[in-house]
Amino acid sequence: MPALRLSAAALLLSIAAASGSANAQTTLRLTWTPSGGGPQKVCEYTTDANGVSMDPATGALLAAGSFSGTDCPTGTTPVPDPAITNGITTADIPAATTTGATHNITWTANADSCNYSESITPGAIANWPLTGNVCSNATACAQGLTVPVTIPATPGDYRFQLTCSRIGSSVVVKSAQNVTVTTGGGGGGGDTCVNNAGISRLTFGRVQYNDTSGRDTDLTLFENVFGHNPGGAPRPFPGTANINQRVFIPRNQYVALKFTVPPGFPDQTYGQFRFEETQPASLRMSFTISKTCGDFSTTATAPLTSRCIMNNEPINGTLAWGYYLGATTLCPLVPGETYYLNIIHAPLANLTNSSCAGTCGNTIQNQKQGTGAGWPTGIDEVQ
Repeated sequence: MPALRLSAAALLLSIAAASGSANAQTTLRLTWTPSGGGPQKVCEYTTDANGVSMDPATGALLAAGSFSGTDCPTGTTPVPDPAITNGITTADIPAATTTGATHNITWTANADSCNYSESITPGAIANWPLTGNVCSNATACAQGLTVPVTIPATPGDYRFQLTCSRIGSSVVVKSAQNVTVTTGGGGGGGDTCVNNAGISRLTFGRVQYNDTSGRDTDLTLFENVFGHNPGGAPRPFPGTANINQRVFIPRNQYVALKFTVPPGFPDQTYGQFRFEETQPASLRMSFTISKTCGDFSTTATAPLTSRCIMNNEPINGTLAWGYYLGATTLCPLVPGETYYLNIIHAPLANLTNSSCAGTCGNTIQNQKQGTGAGWPTGIDEVQ
């Protein structure tokens, strides 16, 4: 039976007077206010045959008995289970990255302690310890951390995992992101790419039409995306006229599509890549045409010009290209030369500041312009 401990010696005298003895079974009627507020409640407590006595050492009143009625307090408050309120996702670190890349991992938790002990890191990471707690009280865990993680020079399969617990709860909560790390500066397909801190090249992924039909393909080659030819071989640059494609690119990754302008490309063949998405209006994209994979510089390297850069444009933004002698309003391409169409959902000045939270799949149109003598003839436009 639960014990009731009272501290007013005067109460013992009142009980003795009411019952005729301080040692007889006694019923106490307790009026109490819930800790959360609200009207007062009345609870009855009945002692055993020993009634109420006084502790001679402390003067506290002692009784053993039982509560009755529906308005009695339980005497205990359940401990809530821990929860990770902001876990580790591809918004923090992509599923594929490269050695030397830096990513910011941000997390918060309702917990008393958290650690990274169940992470897997083939190479040691300075800011990601595998022993000890990274927060050791509720305030620190609720505040969380933003951890700049630089991938070490050890390729392999990594797992970044947060594990949290709360005193008094048997529940343990976890949040993890598995990451494949390759060597180099975001290279793929045998290319050497610019080592852009915080982002990596996506070399294989999903491409889809507006009608949701799609395919998984090698994203290192232009013809696999904008030269898609249902039922036939992919068309080399300039690809399929007016084709709309959604290239699904995770946050902190980019696509670099390699293409070669065919020898003998006709004069006055030109087109443009258009950010054709219509919703939401807040979305942004950046394109560059460069001789270098992953080149997101805001300044073009001659003989390419500023016309080869589309920086953080909203819907209907375009990058116009062409082999058009004397033209100064187009990105100038030369027959027989190899280029990269670099695509990212972020401003060129801040490549990790993506306009979408997770994976972006906005529509890009490979738009035919002018007479288009170099475009394949006798083809249907695929929307």
